[in-house]
Amino acid sequence: MKELSTAIQINSSPEILWNVITDFKNYYQWNPILQKIKGEPLIGNQLEIHLNTVGGKKRIYHPKVIKITPNHELRWKGSFIFPQIFSGERIFLIEKLGENKVNFVNKEIFSGIGVRFTPQKMEDDILASFKKMNEALKKTIERS
Repeated sequence: MKELSTAIQINSSPEILWNVITDFKNYYQWNPILQKIKGEPLIGNQLEIHLNTVGGKKRIYHPKVIKITPNHELRWKGSFIFPQIFSGERIFLIEKLGENKVNFVNKEIFSGIGVRFTPQKMEDDILASFKKMNEALKKTIERS
């Protein structure tokens, strides 16, 4: 198992941040990495996610929403071929820090035998992509 994680502080309430990260139809307006998500944020729903990383990797994947805690946590999980080969669980966490301040955690937990063969370049691309998404989210929310 391998976990890649980033975080950013945003001047926002948990409710406002939650509304932005669960409004999949409008990701194209602010998210340079997850440029399009088809589907609804409901447990068990399959999503179609169009990913474009900082390093130029483009991919469409179809994870399922596995956890929703309004104003706090959103998770989806998908796999490549079989879960035993390579799976990724994407997690967005909102941690309230103060009256109008939150910590947004953007992470993914990878599992399966393929994790051992993940090149450092891929990990660096994922982390850079998380950071770029975080910055775009912060800019979008704080501009409103």
